[in-house]
Amino acid sequence: MATAKGKPAAGKTATAETGATAPAGKRSIAAALSRKPSRKVAKDMLVLELRRLRAMFTEIAERYVANAEGEIAAVIEAVEGKPPPVARVERMLKILHDLSVKPRKGRRKDLARIETIAAALRKELGE
Repeated sequence: MATAKGKPAAGKTATAETGATAPAGKRSIAAALSRKPSRKVAKDMLVLELRRLRAMFTEIAERYVANAEGEIAAVIEAVEGKPPPVARVERMLKILHDLSVKPRKGRRKDLARIETIAAALRKELGE
């Protein structure tokens, strides 16, 4: 690894060039990992991790919504398949009318309330 003028590259010794110690590739990787990353590298790493977090959040939210929708769909199918007695229908309607959510705010607690209502309706059906 000589420069254009025949001098060894800065910071390199003759033993490192001949291979008497660890290969230069492994040494440079270890040295790079032991240093604090530069601002640009740290920023790039942060952006990458944030994108990964966003993808995980999206996946979890999609699965959560699918499970809640499945619960509600099961109640719909049960009611359509074999209509429950009038008294039970009235109790189920009361449960639904007591639901208080604000969809435009997009709050987690509203999702939890809907999930609780779906579970209560399934319980009321006896499933």
